[in-house]
Amino acid sequence: MNSLTTITLLKWDAQHYGTGFAHVDDQHHELFDGLNSLTFFLQNASAANDPENQDKVIELLYFLGEYVIRHFQEEEEIFTKCGHPLAEANKEAHQVFYEKYFEYNDKLISGTFSLELLQQLHSFLHSWLLNHILKIDTTLREYAAKSGMNNSSSAEKKGVFAKFLAFFQMK
Repeated sequence: MNSLTTITLLKWDAQHYGTGFAHVDDQHHELFDGLNSLTFFLQNASAANDPENQDKVIELLYFLGEYVIRHFQEEEEIFTKCGHPLAEANKEAHQVFYEKYFEYNDKLISGTFSLELLQQLHSFLHSWLLNHILKIDTTLREYAAKSGMNNSSSAEKKGVFAKFLAFFQMK
């Protein structure tokens, strides 16, 4: 039995994970979808052994990495513009994420693809994302109303990870 069958899919809850900045929240919601795509892949052992599916999950990881880079840059800008006291801690946490994520990613795309390594990456991503949002990003709430920054939702309504969710759910 796959050890990930017991992992619950991430469910976005703005009350729990919201920052008060709709754009950041939209991006966090998208990241939940990206991680859920990876969860679906890992929960289906037969699909996970298919080379086509492995190529698709590598595509997902590449896309996730690119998305995270853009998200972190935008989030760090908000922390700085708000004069948030955790702005530097947020940047440092992002740097830790980059280093660990790209370490795993480099191993996976260099021809050493393994489900065990992918499960380790999934575990890291799951833990890091939830902890970071709850401990650092949600502290933006108190700055949202007084920031004067545009706080309208701008994420694509279909969802940038929708194609991955659909692909891996069908397997």
